Amino acid sequence: MVNLDDKLTELRNEENRILGAIDERNRKRKIQCGACDDFHEIGNLKAIQTHWYTPPTGCTEGDYWNDGELQYVCPETGIINRLLFDNNDVPWKERKDFDNNPEEQFKRNYKKLFEEVTDNYDRTIPGKWVNNYYVDRNREKFGLVERRKRT
Repeated sequence: MVNLDDKLTELRNEENRILGAIDERNRKRKIQCGACDDFHEIGNLKAIQTHWYTPPTGCTEGDYWNDGELQYVCPETGIINRLLFDNNDVPWKERKDFDNNPEEQFKRNYKKLFEEVTDNYDRTIPGKWVNNYYVDRNREKFGLVERRKRT
């Protein structure tokens, strides 16, 4: 008779191996730079996680930082690429749902795969920057929710 605890441990080990292989595959995925038009592997890029502040309101609301957009620095030009997403195909009330939010999906699955991630709590972008919609235009390539068809 198979020991169920051993079987569960075996399955969890297999899951971890597969998840590691997926991360390695995704680390090698490339993003086109909005400044130099070259493609760069995610695992070779330095990312910046921006944050925005919610000030206190009343006794129990606010006074915390929120994750903002994810950016990366082009290794060739030093120009910052703002990874932006156009989610206008989703009704306003549904945009916060993870299943409808490609930006949050990208951050969850890819942010840990960048060579380095630096937090930025300043409102300004240090240096030159460009808006980059490459990931948004290629959602399927990155395993993100597909854009909804307009009716």
